Amino acid sequence: MSINLFLTSLFLTIIFILVLFPCALKLGFVDKPCIRKQHTNPTPPIGGIAIFLSVLLTLWFYNINLPHKTAFILAMTLLVIVGAIDDHVNLNVKIRLTVQIFAALIMTEIADIKIIDMGTLFGNGTVNLEGFSTVLTVFAVVGGINAFNMIDGIDGLSGSSSLISISLVALLSEFYNQPLIFHISLIFIGAISAFLIFNLRIFGRKKGLIFLGDSGSTLLGYVICWLIISASQGEERIMPPVLVLWLIAVPLFDSICIMLRRIQKGQSPFAPDREHLHHILPLKGFSVNQTLVTILTVSLVMAITAITASLFFMVPDQLLFVVFLLCFALFYWAMHQSTKMITDELSKK
Repeated sequence: MSINLFLTSLFLTIIFILVLFPCALKLGFVDKPCIRKQHTNPTPPIGGIAIFLSVLLTLWFYNINLPHKTAFILAMTLLVIVGAIDDHVNLNVKIRLTVQIFAALIMTEIADIKIIDMGTLFGNGTVNLEGFSTVLTVFAVVGGINAFNMIDGIDGLSGSSSLISISLVALLSEFYNQPLIFHISLIFIGAISAFLIFNLRIFGRKKGLIFLGDSGSTLLGYVICWLIISASQGEERIMPPVLVLWLIAVPLFDSICIMLRRIQKGQSPFAPDREHLHHILPLKGFSVNQTLVTILTVSLVMAITAITASLFFMVPDQLLFVVFLLCFALFYWAMHQSTKMITDELSKK
């Protein structure tokens, strides 16, 4: 069944992309170039829609017995619809955040998927959230959604980052015999892999044929939050909560850094700019593919190192958390120094 789930979602996504591509061009549903974007040609942001439709059909065809399947589909549908509208007309950030909060509440209040405890982060017993569970979960889910949305700035980055996170969850769920999480992960792995065939700069292409779009990046961010919270909570958890941070470390680092810098400048934390890691590396001479490989390598190394340390060498949660904070501090300092150097160089020209 596992290989069938992967192949079905893979081929369905390819079919939906091939059908949607000419329709999007004809209807003018394209991401147009502008001063803060790197692409030079109008590009259909249909990746998220194709992934969504493929996942729906795969879930229906194999009748996956996912608890709270209706809630899961409802939340995905809301995010994809609003994301697609945003791709076309640029919705106000308040509308997007409201929908994201509502989707997070569907997860917590209908599906009952919450961050109940944070493990032994401080070394003196399990940190139980009790009455703060819903609030923290909603905050974390909205943060996760926007982390993957914000890194969607070069071909392949958000999709590949999502693929890494979901693939690691799939490996852990298979290792610890959690077939439901494994099967849901496989469906998304197949769909994302199909999208990347059209989005990556491969086969001699100098640009992606399609984009993920806000519909896709918010969808994948939400699904990753659903999977990793499910995998890190309850009696049958397959990893401690601290590993959640490591599985999405680079998107999380980048989004928090950029928000902090915007706030320091007196700007909205959601204001667009070109100071993300995937913008800075090209200014240092990296090509798009070199930037992509560099970021993905760091993400993969950090995640695998933390998983190995926690699950196989029994490194305490509090030590992993402290190292995570130190890595963030180093990342923030490096980003600050890089943006400062670039600003100084531009001011001299």
